[in-house]
Parts: sequence; structure tokens; C-alpha cells
Amino acid sequence: MLLFLTHAALMASGFLLVFSAMIVAMTQRKKRWWLKSHKAIGLTGGSLLLLGAVVAIAAVASTPAGDHLRTPHTWLGVLTVCAAIITPTLGLLQFRLPQKVGTIRVIHRLFGRLLNLMIPITIFLGLRVAEII
Repeated sequence: MLLFLTHAALMASGFLLVFSAMIVAMTQRKKRWWLKSHKAIGLTGGSLLLLGAVVAIAAVASTPAGDHLRTPHTWLGVLTVCAAIITPTLGLLQFRLPQKVGTIRVIHRLFGRLLNLMIPITIFLGLRVAEII
């Protein structure tokens, strides 16, 4: 039960931070500090999501059945964690490849929006698996 609660707390915290990073990017671009804040909040949120996934794997591995990837929550969770890795990678990559900045920025924004849609759906499905809702 402790691993489940840890997983839930990490994922919820990660979502709040990733969502906050998106809000900063959408509303605070005229401020000088927006990019540093966006990066720091987004990377922290993505790290919490990744850590939450590791805890989920540990939680499932500690069960007698150890059935991985058996529900829509787990499949969407894998895609969500992949998006949580790809999104900040693209965000940082645009500074390393200035000749491709336009294309990378468009894809980064698309992945950020997808990530912010996928996380609450994944959380909802997880709450259904846990029979909380």
C-alpha cells in the first residue's frame, strides 16, 4: 500500500508541476524569468513522473502475480511517461540545434499539450483500477 500511495503522490505532484510549466509558458512569456521557470518546473515535474513510474514498476513487481501492462491505465501510463521524457528533451534540444528550432519548437509544444491531456486521463484510469472511483 505504501508503494501505491507513493506512486500516486509522485504522479499527482508531477502532473501539477508539468501543468504549471505549461501555464507559465502560455501566460508569462513577456517576463524575463519565464523560460528559466518553465524549464525548472517542467524538468522537476517530468522527473517526478519518471520516479512515479519506477515506483509503480516496483509495486507491481512486489505483488505475487506481478502482472505488468494488463490494464489501459498501465498502457497509457507507459505512453505518458514516454511523452514526459520526450517533451523536455525536445525543449532542451531546440537550443542545441538552432537550424531546426522552428520544427522542434512546434513538436515540443504538441508533446507538451498531449502530455497535459494524457496525465489526467491516466490518473482517472488509475483511480478506476484502484476502485477509488
